[in-house]
Amino acid sequence: MKPIRIQKPRTLHRRNKVLLGLAVVVLGLAGIVAYGYVRYVSVVRYTAQDGRVTVSTDTVNGLGTVLVTNKGYALYVFAPDRASRVSCTGDCAGGWPPLIVPDGDSVAAGDGVRADLLGTIPAPGGKLVATYHGWPLYTYLGDADPGHAAGQGKDDDGGYWYVMRPSGQIVGG
Repeated sequence: MKPIRIQKPRTLHRRNKVLLGLAVVVLGLAGIVAYGYVRYVSVVRYTAQDGRVTVSTDTVNGLGTVLVTNKGYALYVFAPDRASRVSCTGDCAGGWPPLIVPDGDSVAAGDGVRADLLGTIPAPGGKLVATYHGWPLYTYLGDADPGHAAGQGKDDDGGYWYVMRPSGQIVGG
């Protein structure tokens, strides 16, 4: 009869420590990724104040003076909109949120913005979106900080994205 071989408890203990260590590392990395994602998508890119959503201007990424939100985030136009409709909806609007004007609020001109070029149009869901020179305005979740325009010239969601000058000229479009 062969003797029964019993594994030493110390070996099991060492293996459990390794598995526990790996689990801690994996969960830690998952937490870091989740925190970064939440920070990435939860940044407030504009606010309505005193019943107005204000469109302003600032120098962004060496592109010159362009339209920005009241928090300094670049505003974009989407080439497929053709200056007349909101065509970035659903998943597209998840990455490129339109500049929504809440019910009862208006869009206002900040420094350097021509009030006569501002307006609103209804989005397919019924909300009002701010426009400039007829073009619906959007922010970009890829802009982690004010003063950047990571979406400039980007081909995404079926078309190109561009910032706009206060004159109404599309930069690079």
